[in-house]
Formats: sequence, C-alpha cells, structure tokens
Amino acid sequence: MPSSSLSAFTSSRLTLRNRLAFIATVNNLGRNSQVTPELIAFYAARARGGAGLIVTEGLSAHPSSIPNGTVPLAYDADLVPGFTELAAACHRHGARILGQLWHVGRQALWNPTMRPWAPSGGRDPYSGVTARTMDESDIEDVIAGFVASADNLRRAGFDGVELHGAHGYLITQFLSPWSNHRTDRWGGDTTGRSTFLVELVRGIRDRCGESFAVGVKLTAHEYVDGGIDLQETQRIVRAVEAAGAAPDYWAVSQANFSPSLEYHVPDLSFPDVPFAELSRGVREATSGTPVMAVAKVPDVATADRLIDDGTADLVGMARAWLAEPDLVRKVESGEEPRPCTYCNVCWDFIHTGRPIACIYSPTTGRELATDAERPVTPEGRRTLRVVGAGPAGLEAARTAAADGHEVHLYERGQHSGGRLRSDAAVHGREPMARAADWLDRAVTSAGVTVHLGTAVDGDVVREWGPDDAVVVATGSDPEPPSVEGAAVLPIETAAVRPEELEGTVVVVDAVEEEPVYAFACEVASRGHRVLLLTPREAPARRVAYVSRIGVLRRLDEAGVEVHTLTEPVAVVGGRLRTRHVYSAAERDLGEVGSIVAAGPYRPGPLPDALREDPRVRGVVGDASSPRGYVAISHEAHDTVRGLVGVEQSEARA
Repeated sequence: MPSSSLSAFTSSRLTLRNRLAFIATVNNLGRNSQVTPELIAFYAARARGGAGLIVTEGLSAHPSSIPNGTVPLAYDADLVPGFTELAAACHRHGARILGQLWHVGRQALWNPTMRPWAPSGGRDPYSGVTARTMDESDIEDVIAGFVASADNLRRAGFDGVELHGAHGYLITQFLSPWSNHRTDRWGGDTTGRSTFLVELVRGIRDRCGESFAVGVKLTAHEYVDGGIDLQETQRIVRAVEAAGAAPDYWAVSQANFSPSLEYHVPDLSFPDVPFAELSRGVREATSGTPVMAVAKVPDVATADRLIDDGTADLVGMARAWLAEPDLVRKVESGEEPRPCTYCNVCWDFIHTGRPIACIYSPTTGRELATDAERPVTPEGRRTLRVVGAGPAGLEAARTAAADGHEVHLYERGQHSGGRLRSDAAVHGREPMARAADWLDRAVTSAGVTVHLGTAVDGDVVREWGPDDAVVVATGSDPEPPSVEGAAVLPIETAAVRPEELEGTVVVVDAVEEEPVYAFACEVASRGHRVLLLTPREAPARRVAYVSRIGVLRRLDEAGVEVHTLTEPVAVVGGRLRTRHVYSAAERDLGEVGSIVAAGPYRPGPLPDALREDPRVRGVVGDASSPRGYVAISHEAHDTVRGLVGVEQSEARA
C-alpha cells in the first residue's frame, strides 16, 4: 500500500515532494550575526535525507527579541547572503524551506539583561522576568520587524515563513487570555486577541507577494487555568480565517513555559502522538486550511496513519529527524531508520547552550565535520577487534564496518547493549532498548562478526593478526558508597530483582539521571517506603528540564521522600544516619531495610590479556571515563574514524 505521508502535497503556495516536515528546532549551530556553514550542513542533511519541507529554528524577527547567541537575526539584511546559501542547499536536495520567525516576548530565557516586551505586564512563570507592556508604537514596530524579516528571507530564496505562535512566546501571549489583559483593539475577546496575528499575516502577504507561503505554528492547548484550550483555539482559527488572513497551514502544538512545559516535548513516558486530538480539533475548525500534526511522531508509518485517519494533511517531526537525518531515504530504500528513544537529551543540550546532539547518532549537530560515508581503499582495509558490546563498542564496530573494514566484536556476556540494556530494564524506561536493538541490527547488517559469551583471554588474543587494531570498550563498574553497618546494592542489580528489596528502601543518587527516579517510583509502587538521597540542592539536575517536570511530579505522586544535600553515613540499630553535605549535621531518618546506590562508577579494568598489547589503539566509552551517552558515542565514533584515517594514510604511504 502506498505511503500517504510520502505522497506529494500541493497547495496554492506550497508544492512538496512528500508531506513530512523537519520542524523548527533550536540547534545552537548558528550565530546571531552569521548563518554558519555548520548550520547549513545541519539542514542540508535533513533535506538530503528526504524531508519534503524544512522549517528552520526560530529566527529573531525584531531587535527586542534576541533569544540567545546562536539564533540568526532574520531582521538583519546583512545576513541575506548566508540565508541564500541555506535556501540553495535545501533546494539542491529537493526540499522546500521556510524560516520560522520568532519573538520571545516576556520569555527572556537566555538573555535576561534585555527588557522583555509583552502585550501585558506580569511575571513570566519560567524565566522569572517582569515584562514591559507594549504600547501601540511598539506593536507596530514589531509587526514591521516581522514583515522586514520575511522579506529578507524572500530575497534569500526561501519559499516562505512560519510564524511561531506556540509555546507561550509573543504571538501566543497576544492570543491567550492568560497573558493578554489588554482592553484596546489588541486584546479583549477572541477577535481582538487575534488581531496581532492577523496583521502579521496581512503585512507579510502585502510585502512578499501571493506566491510566498506563510504558515502558523499554534499552541492549541496551554494546559493552564485561564489559558488557551482547544475550544478557544477553534475560535481563534475561525477569527483569523474570517479576517482574510488564513495561513498556508496550521501547525498544531501544545503547552507553554509553565509547569505544562512537560507536554511541549513529550518524552518516552508518553504514548506516541499523545496530542493528536488537538490536530483533529483544529482541522474541524478550518475552512480548508491544511493542518500539520506534530509532537512525538516516531516514524513514517505513524505519519501515514495520521493522514489516513483525517487527523492532519502534513506531519511534522523533529526528534525523529535528529536521530535519523536519512529518515525518508532509508524508508524508501528499505533500510531501517535509527529510531528516536525520546529521552530528550537533545532538548537538554540545546537549552543548556550546547550544540544539538543525539545519544547515539554521533553525526547529529556535527554534519560538517563528519563524513556520511568513508569507504576505504582495498589497501587501506584493516581488521578491527572491538572488545565490549555496550553502546560505545557497538558504535565503534558499526562505524568501522560502515567504512569498509573487517570488524570483530567481542562481548563476555550473552547480550549486547550494556548500559542501554540496564537503563531499559528499569520500569518506564523500556524505550531505551530501541537504541540497543537498532545498534545490534546495524552491526550485523554492516557485516560485523559478533562473538557473544566470549571473554577476551590469552587464547582468544593469540589468534589475532599482528596488524589487527584493537579498541577496548569494556564499560564501567559500580563503586557504591560505603555505609557503615549496611550492605549497599548497585541499582543495576536491584532493578532486575526488585522483589528482593526489604522494608524502607533508601536510594542514594550519585548520577542525577532519569533511570534513578524511575526506579524509585517503581519500588514505591510495590508498597515500600522510599527515601531518595541526593548530595545536590535538588534531584534530576542532569535531566532535561522539559522532562524533569514529569520526574518530580511522578516522585511526588509515588510518595517518594526526597532528601537533598544529604549523604548516608551509617546504619545503627536498623536506623539510617545521614549527614548534611554543607553543615555536616547528622540526622536520623528512621528504620531502613535496603540501601540501593545509583553510581558512582569507575572505568572497568583492561582485560589482562590486553594490558601490554601494542595492538590496543584506543579505549572508549565508560572504559575510558564514565559519562553520558552523547560523550561516549562521539568518542567511539571519532576514535575509530581517527584510526581509519591513520591506517589509510599508512597504507597509501
């Protein structure tokens, strides 16, 4: 049966080769004053991978809104040459491109020294800043900035723009009764609150012409008391279209930067497409304007269903494209795309100012610096022995085999996947197994010979060739804290045998990552009193804020008692003594049955047979230094690529 989402789409202003869009995602690869080569390569990779439509990250539409130091300034005409290169790069690969125009309004998240503008004053619930109420001249000036920005992109060859009217930014602030308390023509009822958006669409159409597309991304439900809900969104859609300002599509999103932000980028704790009813509701309200569904669309098959059942006309995906830039190309060629786990580590990277990254797609965000394919010459072909089949070992083996080398992968256990499998063993974290499963299949399909249940000892090593290269990826070992008078169980053991835990369970958190909290909630659901101890001011410091909301909510709902700035000292008479990490004051936290520690970890020892072996060319992953998934994936990939480059040069010489 033909794929609905891969069929062509044609409207009055947009002709797309398919109905799949790579939607706006901050990537931190640009600069305010520069459209960088890294930024262009990032978008070009998704265009080359088959996206029908590319929507850029939000581009600043007015000097009163400079969200961070990486977002290019669309209002700056000096950037037109860079935008021209970007548009040409996407067009060269057959994709259409829209620039998302963005004004953050009162949400001065990354630039708190600026004076934020908003339709009404008041304190922003996330950034904590208090906005200046815009007067009539401010509003007109911002509208002019949007129009000028659109015209700059038109001159650069863009096919249109998308207005960012979602997630609580300026356009949403005008549309929402939660944030717009004006009584003039820019506020009041639905029609008044929609006036700002209507004037934006009209102004851009007047300046840029009828062939230039204007899409709108809309928050269809803010999930806050007094905010936009689906019924109000339907009224907004009807008001905008009745005013003659119907966009070329409505992209339907949800939530804002309040506690509802948990819904903005639904993570692995949510089902797939959890907000599809919002797209259906908006589609019911339009007068024929196409609707784009977004939010946790995992694959092309799901996109097909959204189109087939009438939920949407177009489907937007972001994290799926971050995990797999060749998403459509692989589906069309019968290959298996790398699936997103929805761990939201990518979101954490961009909202902490780092370049975009994926936990196991080591080229994401590094497209300019990493080659898509590096086939070796026959004389450069080598045999690589990778010891350890955790995420680092699997990536090292996959990369080398994809480059054309003969690769053998050794794992002393009966299963590959390492940390990914341990992570997925925790209730609620099962989707992390997708990464391990895909890597398993990827190394096999690339021709890697996998030796499970094989300890690398002297007998094994003696069979290797003298010119073989060896990469060690044997992972790490837990190093639980010493608690006087008690045995401490590593979380890896407790997670697979929770029925052996007794009485009050104390979870000592030394890693501040999501599996710890999922484990604590699972133990609490089994009827245990659970105490979570962290030496930090708050738990979940290493969890993306958008997912941290859910983590903290679930801990509270499960009744887990969180003790911050606390470390265990001893168990005396069956009772737990703890110490405050700053004041050193000791406290009695009551009776305790089991103590479980999440970390810390130390690098696993090098196998004895390899300690003095000159063929060892690299130690990667947790065996090098226990770190997050992104770091070990990058290290494994880059180490193998470095060895390949050296060996090819040596072979040619």
